[in-house]
Amino acid sequence: MTSQNVFEAFTDDPVQFNMQNLKTKLLMVVIKLIRQKGWTQSIAAQELHVSQPRMSNLFKGQLSKFSIDTLLEMLVRLGYKLDADFDPTNDSVPLELTLKKAML
Repeated sequence: MTSQNVFEAFTDDPVQFNMQNLKTKLLMVVIKLIRQKGWTQSIAAQELHVSQPRMSNLFKGQLSKFSIDTLLEMLVRLGYKLDADFDPTNDSVPLELTLKKAML
């Protein structure tokens, strides 16, 4: 194992590895943005249109309870969007994802 990513210890499946890695990063960003706003879990649940127990699951890092779609919806409700740029000529980084503040 050459990388320091924890998911490599649990799976040899590159698809599962990449999905879990993306979910983890999205979850961490959502939590960080909620904390930056100073929201309690109750307020965050209300603003993000989810139940308070669901918000508790988020803060406990229960990845299996969230889809990538759900985490992306939360980012949009927090006022951000995920921008994807594809450059097929770039062999090292053909797809670059950038989190941007949404224009409201």
